[in-house]
Amino acid sequence: MDTNTKEATEGKKALWSLAGAMLAGLLSVPVYAMHMAERADFLTAVSVGLVFAGASAFVGGSLGFLFGIPRTLQQEGAAPASESNAASQAEAVRTQVGYRANTNLEQISDWLTKILVGVSLTQVSEIRTGLSSLTAFVAQGIGTGPHSQVFVSALLAYSATLGFLFGYLWTRLFMVGALRLADQAAIGDLTDKVQKITQKAETTDRKIEELKKQSERDAAGLNLAYRLLNPSPDLPKVTQEELDAAIGAASRPVRVQIFNQAWQVRGDNWRDPANKHKMELTIPLFRALIKNDVERRYHLNHGQLGFALKDMRTPDFQEAEKELSTAIEIRGPWNEHGWVLYEFNRAICRIMTDPAYAQGQPSEPDRKAMILDDLRVAAHSEGLKKLFASERAIHGWISLNKVTDKDLLSA
Repeated sequence: MDTNTKEATEGKKALWSLAGAMLAGLLSVPVYAMHMAERADFLTAVSVGLVFAGASAFVGGSLGFLFGIPRTLQQEGAAPASESNAASQAEAVRTQVGYRANTNLEQISDWLTKILVGVSLTQVSEIRTGLSSLTAFVAQGIGTGPHSQVFVSALLAYSATLGFLFGYLWTRLFMVGALRLADQAAIGDLTDKVQKITQKAETTDRKIEELKKQSERDAAGLNLAYRLLNPSPDLPKVTQEELDAAIGAASRPVRVQIFNQAWQVRGDNWRDPANKHKMELTIPLFRALIKNDVERRYHLNHGQLGFALKDMRTPDFQEAEKELSTAIEIRGPWNEHGWVLYEFNRAICRIMTDPAYAQGQPSEPDRKAMILDDLRVAAHSEGLKKLFASERAIHGWISLNKVTDKDLLSA
């Protein structure tokens, strides 16, 4: 059994002993009243004696409570924790207290005990006179015998003293523990709040740091895209691996921005043979965007790459057809999402890779069916249908295969 537990056990035994002594004192009242001849006088004496003993014990117990209220242990002048360090604030809360709260009750107790001691020392004669008058007054209630005032005086001293000791001991045993538990609970709540604030601050710091790093990665991606689209002999050539890594590290808004830049450059330069080399610079960008679209969500990347491959100075029709087919697959049904320009350009790629067309012969049935399917979709756009006659590959294929307007409009 540790020291604290042993002291608590001994204290409880002392309280029970004091309670037993107080009960024995109360039993003296009916014993004293037994000399009363009349039953009514007996009951009156017992009632008055018990009430007086209880009041005396209560007054003594209140004084014991005031004298027993513990003082708060504080470390005066402790250095405050740094405002920038929430963890050190929590540690300061723990180390600056024995138990922390400094209550008004504690101050009142301090004032009253000093006042009572001072009054008792300076007003001894008045207190003695007051007690004599009190005991004489109460003695009338328990009988007019020659020893009634003596009994009342003894009952007052006995009850008040035991009440004082009981109140003082109870306060020392239980009040300190109750206050300590309350303060520890309050400190625990404060610590939890400080920890939550610390965690929130750390989370905010991490987010800010991540935003800074992301902004650096975005700047690097934009810079690399700009260097690719605006090559300079003073700068090293941008490799596909560098581009893949930079665009992969960039945020989605920056990827959209890079895509829009590449789209604009391709759209501005694909018709003019003198500028096709500028258009070809966009191909690595579209490849990098596709590589980092692991979920295959964006058909525009594949579509723009297919257009660029078809329109190069040395076209790659097979690769262009493959990218346009992927774009159509991701896009979904044309009658819901549009973008029939994919089918129009894929038809051109399929014509240009058709061995029969290269020899000036009609296409095989399977090849013809695939090309016709694309042209039928493209024919739903009036603008594209008008291009059938001006687009040399489509016009030549339609003539070789004797395709009629009815064939283009049939499902």
